Amino acid sequence: MSFWRQLTHGVRALLNRRTADQDVADEVEHYLEQASAAHVARGLTPEAARRAARLEVGSPTAVRQEVRSSGWENVVGTAFADLRYALRVLRKAPVFTAVAIVVIAVGSGAVTTIFSAMNAIVLRPLPGTTDPGRLIGLERHRPDANDGISASYEYFDYLRRNAHSLDGLAAWSKVTFAISSGGEGIAVYGNMVSGNYFSVLGVRPALGRFFTPEEDRTPLTHPVLVVSHAFWRTRLGGDSGVVGRPVTVNGLRYTIVGVAPPAFHGAFTPILIEAWVPLMMQQHLRPGRNLEHMVWLWTFGRLKEGVSRDAANRELEALTTRYIGERTEPADRSKYTAVRVSAMTGLPTDAHTMALGFIGLLLGAAALVLLIASVNVASMLSARAIARRREMAVRAALGAGRGRIVRQLLTEILVLFAAGACGGMILAWRATAGLERFTIPTDVPMAIEISPDARVFGFALAVSLITGLGFGLAPALRAAKTDINTRLRDGTAAAGSRRRLMSSTLIVGQLALSLVLLVAAGLFLRALDRGAKADTGFDPAGVATATFNTESWGYDGEKGRAFYRALRERVGAIPGVTAVSFTSNMPLAFATSNGWIELEGRAPGADGRPVGEPIQLALVGADYFAAIRLPLVAGRAITGSDDERSSRVAVVNETLAKRFWPDGSGLGRAFRFQGQGATIVGIARDAKYGSLSEEKPAFAYFAMAQEWRADQVMLVRSAAGSEPPARAIQAAVLSIDPLLPRPVITPLREANSIVLLPQRIAALVTGVLGGVGLLLATVGLYGIIAYSVSRRTREIGLRVALGADRRDVLRLIVSEGMRLAALGVVIGLVLAAAATRLLAGLLFSVSPLDGTTFVVMSVLFVGVAALASYLPVRRAAAGDPMAALRTD
Repeated sequence: MSFWRQLTHGVRALLNRRTADQDVADEVEHYLEQASAAHVARGLTPEAARRAARLEVGSPTAVRQEVRSSGWENVVGTAFADLRYALRVLRKAPVFTAVAIVVIAVGSGAVTTIFSAMNAIVLRPLPGTTDPGRLIGLERHRPDANDGISASYEYFDYLRRNAHSLDGLAAWSKVTFAISSGGEGIAVYGNMVSGNYFSVLGVRPALGRFFTPEEDRTPLTHPVLVVSHAFWRTRLGGDSGVVGRPVTVNGLRYTIVGVAPPAFHGAFTPILIEAWVPLMMQQHLRPGRNLEHMVWLWTFGRLKEGVSRDAANRELEALTTRYIGERTEPADRSKYTAVRVSAMTGLPTDAHTMALGFIGLLLGAAALVLLIASVNVASMLSARAIARRREMAVRAALGAGRGRIVRQLLTEILVLFAAGACGGMILAWRATAGLERFTIPTDVPMAIEISPDARVFGFALAVSLITGLGFGLAPALRAAKTDINTRLRDGTAAAGSRRRLMSSTLIVGQLALSLVLLVAAGLFLRALDRGAKADTGFDPAGVATATFNTESWGYDGEKGRAFYRALRERVGAIPGVTAVSFTSNMPLAFATSNGWIELEGRAPGADGRPVGEPIQLALVGADYFAAIRLPLVAGRAITGSDDERSSRVAVVNETLAKRFWPDGSGLGRAFRFQGQGATIVGIARDAKYGSLSEEKPAFAYFAMAQEWRADQVMLVRSAAGSEPPARAIQAAVLSIDPLLPRPVITPLREANSIVLLPQRIAALVTGVLGGVGLLLATVGLYGIIAYSVSRRTREIGLRVALGADRRDVLRLIVSEGMRLAALGVVIGLVLAAAATRLLAGLLFSVSPLDGTTFVVMSVLFVGVAALASYLPVRRAAAGDPMAALRTD
């Protein structure tokens, strides 16, 4: 506090200089009076006493200057003076200033853009909440594994009643439903939430209210609804009287009781949540399911004041162990007894870790661009220091110390980098706006908001200033050398050689870092190309998809089956459609289901029960294999006759058949799944199911008609590989029920592209950053060659005048740039070989040391470097030799 009081006093004194000077004058006058009185007491006359006192004190002006120089006002005053002088100097060199700011802005903008995404996705507290630091996410998992699992309602309610370390525990689950207010239905992606959901989060409504305790007690008694601010604005016209308005949700009348604030998007921030309903309405929104014991809820809580996450973790884990011990049903004696408590950021812990690692890699790539830009600016500052050596010599001769000169030069550098940080923020705003428009192929509405905020601006400014100090200190110290004679000799050949050596070193560093970025971009592009050409086992061309969930419209099982039958008939009648089918999981879209089968003839385990084998599975309808053109190698496909009245059948893939029946006798074999027998009627070719990089899993296809699913994906194949008309499919849906939401039609090829989404993003980011880095390094190389040519103009003219061939002159000086480029390539390849190992997990079917990529990028690099070296030499060699000889 003493420091800040002194600083405040200094600033006040600076701003009120006249008052401060008057205070000093009054103090001097007071001392003169006391000293004069003392001299008079010793026998001097008043005039002699006054003269003696003045000799002791000295000049009032000198006293005032001494007081100024010893106080904070001097520090603050010189800082303001340095700032004014820096602005004046930079204004006098507009080209240098503009180029330096643009270069810094490019580097700072790259880092700021990626950090803004990291901030929004993994660092920013849950938006729209109060005191988010006390919010925690709660997941159960196995003590010996990392797989998180959601909670049953019974388990959630047990913790809510018994946890004393929390101010509240809330739960939510995703749900889809249709809202209608008299016209066509609107498909809504929402959440079913506990009554204390909003209060635990600390969210306040923009209009109306949130759920009350009474609405969280008795099932099906309070059909109420809270809508998001975006839904209220776009779908309900922003009507301030919307509270109390009735709407139809899945055929039942609900009442809108509140509107969420604009900043709040739910507890899982990447998903666009448009409405919230009470958990007690579960039997209406998800009918036909007993969810008391099923694990289907995500839970979170708010810590009490002064309680740590570790303490809450210990209590919740103890409660979980006690809860499991009190259960008598075998289904409740699960191994998921460990508890993981983490800060609530809008992502589950595992997804948060993955996102942090991926964005961290991109941030490292952006940091390389900032490093290249900073090296470029450091080279420019070094050149400018040479041009200002006489100015520095004069300042030193007039008494300026080295520290004073360094402080002035650092002020200029910090002004440049601060302006560059502001420019970087502008670039980041534009870049993040473009990234927010980046389409993610999924049927789930996404709400990715990565625009910069105050934290991002502070980060950008801090990084730029720290970088400026790091790369500007050396040029400043070199320019502020106190030996005036040495500085006056800086125009000698030795000084020029030192500068060229330093500049060459900086350029080699730029080139090497640029090559690392280019190689990374090349590897990601190769991975994308390999992924696009990978054999998936089926043909997605000409197939359109649409996702439905009849339960979300309030349909029961009978009505849902009727809907799918009618839809199949009407879409199949569209001209050009050759096959229509349905599946529980869209192929190759990160959507897989796992299960266990029990094989006949296997010896039972130690407990006397048949030994199970893990498989992946999907429910499929008739014509599924024809719709996606997945060939069968034996037997038959699922047909329309495989319904609930017939015996259960399955089609398995080659891997499953060969693993369990290596003699090729899998066709006709039987196994048990979910307690029921199933006969293998066909063997399908192996395909890609969840991701391109997966090992071949054992996979089984079961008949959709034999196990009802309300949520299904329709697959529609059209003739000649063309996509079926989306409007015709939507019209077919609305012809069955005009109140249904209009479905989103997505080509299967586009839906499959989500498996390469990380590679697409990484290729885009590293490609742009690599191009920017190469441009900056090329400009730097061009600058050093141009400087070298300017210093050797007389030499070039003399060589040409004495008969040297111009091509020889060109080759002589271009070779200087090529040597730098070659050294940069060698160092860059070594760095790239080390850095790309970090990317191995993202490179589908491509080695981190892929020789083709390394060679192609090196050749591209050398070609660009040759062009940057050739252009300045060509102009000099084409000039008049006599004019060159007359150059000073």
